[in-house]
Amino acid sequence: MREFRLKARVYFSDTDAGGIAYHRSYFDWAEHGRTEMLRQVAPELPQSALAENDGILTVIKKIDIHYRVPAHLDDEIEIVTSVARIMRFSCIISQKIMRGTDLLADLKVKAAFINRATKRPVPVPQLFFNALEE
Repeated sequence: MREFRLKARVYFSDTDAGGIAYHRSYFDWAEHGRTEMLRQVAPELPQSALAENDGILTVIKKIDIHYRVPAHLDDEIEIVTSVARIMRFSCIISQKIMRGTDLLADLKVKAAFINRATKRPVPVPQLFFNALEE
């Protein structure tokens, strides 16, 4: 599947006193990567419009993360995101946090869509389904 890439930098707020990235920073970077992937595949339907107009929210059901090498203050990193599998109500997203050729962490994320009012699952919106399957 197609890869989506987002460049970022490790800021002071991402690190501890020793300049090593907090474990939670990887979750933030991954979220940014997933959000920008959705924005790229369906620019006419950002998550805010999906929530406000269609009453559909994106939720994370599960995240597996493997930390491999620490990120440090001022590192330039890249979040590589791809959809590994699309099912009717959810999708599996593969993500890598890279520093150059070094793999810092890899994530496997199960994301789903729910109805804002009922909090019940809804099928993956057709627009996303079509764009992500290409």
